[in-house]
Amino acid sequence: MTHKVIVITGASRGMGKTMAEVLLKESNDCKLVLIARSKDKLQEFVDSLSNDQRDRVHYVAGDLTNEKTLDSIINETTLKFGKINSVIFNAGILEPISHIDKVDVKQMRKLFEVNFFSIVELTQKLIPILRKSAELDNIKSSCIYVSSSASTVCYDGWMAYGSSKAALNHFTMDLNSEENLIQSISIDPGIVDTGMQVNIRENLGKGMTSDAHNMFIEFHEKGQLLKPEIPGGVCAFLSLKGIPDDLSGKYLEYCDKSLDDFQHPLAKQK
Repeated sequence: MTHKVIVITGASRGMGKTMAEVLLKESNDCKLVLIARSKDKLQEFVDSLSNDQRDRVHYVAGDLTNEKTLDSIINETTLKFGKINSVIFNAGILEPISHIDKVDVKQMRKLFEVNFFSIVELTQKLIPILRKSAELDNIKSSCIYVSSSASTVCYDGWMAYGSSKAALNHFTMDLNSEENLIQSISIDPGIVDTGMQVNIRENLGKGMTSDAHNMFIEFHEKGQLLKPEIPGGVCAFLSLKGIPDDLSGKYLEYCDKSLDDFQHPLAKQK
């Protein structure tokens, strides 16, 4: 099988960084393009790699709501690696956490710019390259969108975030319906032990009821948060192996039975 070129957004920390680590460990020939706002953290990650791994990684530092960043992703990736086979859309923000009667609509618009509109625009720009790569390698290209259970379940104060992820799920279905050479899937990663959960526990409780906030505190205290490798591994393996035809267009929990072939070894030990 020809080597895969995989783009990961939100790759400087948390689950995105873990996806990159999994891919470099599990594949000897995939090429990665890592996207995040923090150039220092991206460079730090690249510096930590072996010489062989470093040759397979490129990064683009920039804001995904800036069209220049989107163009740089495409131009630099195709110049360095010649194609793009898979994209993991992992970047996103959680704030504002607020009830409807108090929510800052300007902040909510910013959230939608990051969590939805930048994803739509980047996907739109990528479609010609993804089609061409699918034809070149005779393997359908893949778009993996990191969603949330908040897209289908009401978490107190999470109206902005949850509605952006619900829109993302619908976009996943639309892409599958319209594109024959591009597979798409939306993944609920569960509640993951990342910086987002720290921010919820330490800073964002003011926008939630005390009971709702305490629920997230208890997830941490009881050791119920997932290691990033578990849901991150699912996204990584989907990008590497490709999305099966019967799963394309779907919104699935990371632990769904239909994703058994894409589970990280840590998940199989549970």
